[in-house]
Amino acid sequence: MGNKPCYQQATRESPRFKALPRALVFFPQDPETLPYHIVDISDSGLSFRYLGESIKYTGIFSVSLYHEYDLVVSDLPVKDVSDIGLSDGLVPVRRGSLCFESLSFEQQNKLVPFIEGFTEPLH
Repeated sequence: MGNKPCYQQATRESPRFKALPRALVFFPQDPETLPYHIVDISDSGLSFRYLGESIKYTGIFSVSLYHEYDLVVSDLPVKDVSDIGLSDGLVPVRRGSLCFESLSFEQQNKLVPFIEGFTEPLH
């Protein structure tokens, strides 16, 4: 559960769940950024949407998950997977994807309730 390295996850083994409104991901290494809205999440990774230019993932090694203002899970180790443009307008909309790397038992035990509490199944 969530412990396979990213490079071994060419095919998605874990079901993805659509995040409910106000489910957020935050990069603690860059405290000047705002949290981003999670699009979908599984026990192996997540995707999020954001506005503006492409994020520089250099130096981003972990994320924290929030619901509204409440910190639910902190310091989940991640690796960037992709970052694509969804629309090019006055303000570009982008989607970033991250995979979780080697989660501890405690991190897994916090991630699962986050997924259960702040998502709905994708259709």
